[in-house]
Amino acid sequence: MGKKEVKTKSTAGLLIVIIVAILVIINLISLNLFSRADLTDNNIYSLTDSSRELVGSLNDRLTIKAYVSNDLPAPHNNDARYIKDLLDDYKAYSRGYLHYEFIDPVKDDKEEEAQGYRVPPLQFNVFKNDKTEFIKGYKGLVVLYGDKHETIQFVENTSNLEYDLSRAINKLTQTNIPSIAFTSGNGEPDMSSGLNWANQLLQKEYRVQYLNLDDLKTIPPEVKVLFIVSPKQSFSDWELYVIDQFLMRGGRLVFLVDGFNVDIQNSMATPIENNLDSLMYFYGAGVKKNLVIDAQCKMVPVMRNMGNFQMQSVVQYPFYISVQNFNEDNPIVKSMKSFDILFASSLDLNPNLDAGTERQILFTTSEQSGTRTVPVDISPEKKYYKEDFNQKNLPLAAALTGHFESYFNDRDIPEYTGMDTLNTAPIPEKIDRVDDGRIIVVGNGTFITDDNRRNNNAFIILMNIADWMTQDKGLISIRSKQVTGRMLKVTSDG
Repeated sequence: MGKKEVKTKSTAGLLIVIIVAILVIINLISLNLFSRADLTDNNIYSLTDSSRELVGSLNDRLTIKAYVSNDLPAPHNNDARYIKDLLDDYKAYSRGYLHYEFIDPVKDDKEEEAQGYRVPPLQFNVFKNDKTEFIKGYKGLVVLYGDKHETIQFVENTSNLEYDLSRAINKLTQTNIPSIAFTSGNGEPDMSSGLNWANQLLQKEYRVQYLNLDDLKTIPPEVKVLFIVSPKQSFSDWELYVIDQFLMRGGRLVFLVDGFNVDIQNSMATPIENNLDSLMYFYGAGVKKNLVIDAQCKMVPVMRNMGNFQMQSVVQYPFYISVQNFNEDNPIVKSMKSFDILFASSLDLNPNLDAGTERQILFTTSEQSGTRTVPVDISPEKKYYKEDFNQKNLPLAAALTGHFESYFNDRDIPEYTGMDTLNTAPIPEKIDRVDDGRIIVVGNGTFITDDNRRNNNAFIILMNIADWMTQDKGLISIRSKQVTGRMLKVTSDG
């Protein structure tokens, strides 16, 4: 064998060793540094900055157990890869504190463990040999931190998984859970009647309580946000004072207020007198006594007589608005694409806004809208014409921030006549102003009631309001991620 041939083989061998070494190094680096191309509009397949910061702030071990069966039928079998990729992302940004396990409860003999964490077995349909069979499977996750855990019983939709995981991690790792409250005693819906679903959602992240303000000398200091939702009766002057002083002491107010009490079956709508109008208007935005109509609306079913028969058909219903104009600068709604709202009233904007107060309109009607006042015909059979929609961009919701003066600076302080069983301290001294207040006003409250439970975007807005009021902007950015269609551009042949 010649020297030249030996030299060539040695060079080739050295080259192979160098290539293998480079591949090993690249592989090791890729375990910690990686990226995936995400071409969706809202980067739905990438971790948000908020999730990265959340796991990056961990200072103790956090474990995620993914109880996912290996042989799930389509489309569930594709979700396993997504779940693993997502957990890889979380792990990569956790500085070594987040660990996860992938477990097939049936094959790994871990069914008792999974069910102990309340991850249930489910039946999946499989079509085999020209017949439908049922198999048992699991697709849930458990997040463990210290001696606490949070369970995601079933991953039904992977588009919500990052939010569900980050919410669970946030809840397990935070030391103080914010408290929010709803007013009661003035015809508002409550936990047992009307707000059951909203209450369930909010209790995943907040402590929720219901307060009759007439019996309080002041709102408990642990309450950060006060919701006033669809009152049907008048608030007393004392209740207004309690609300005002809550704002002055740094509390946040959410007014979700209906202008009309609507009886759909009898096609009747009567104005609601709740004694809140002047208070809200003083702060910067009240609710008008009208009902908004919009040519950009939803369809509703109606029954029509056809001889001796009744036939169901669907008609456009201008009171059932499909909102699509959102403020892209406010985190509550900036990622929203559409939101359906029934029997909304437009806002009454105070032109004499305090110089230190900022007002943002959150969403409006379309370019073709209008209003109806007493008497209001809400029958689905009513015909509408182009001239009925002669207004545009009517404000339906607003956020106010900054400086607020007390509503009672030029008014007498009402007398307290309630039975305060929760707070035996004296009535606190009146405060005249606040410099960092926050108020939300929406001309509708029924959009978060149980009757509207199927309207997922309505409850996204509710949760975003709660997060924004408690300044948890991170969860807003995660919750609002959604898939948006990409329109193909038509190009000429030239």
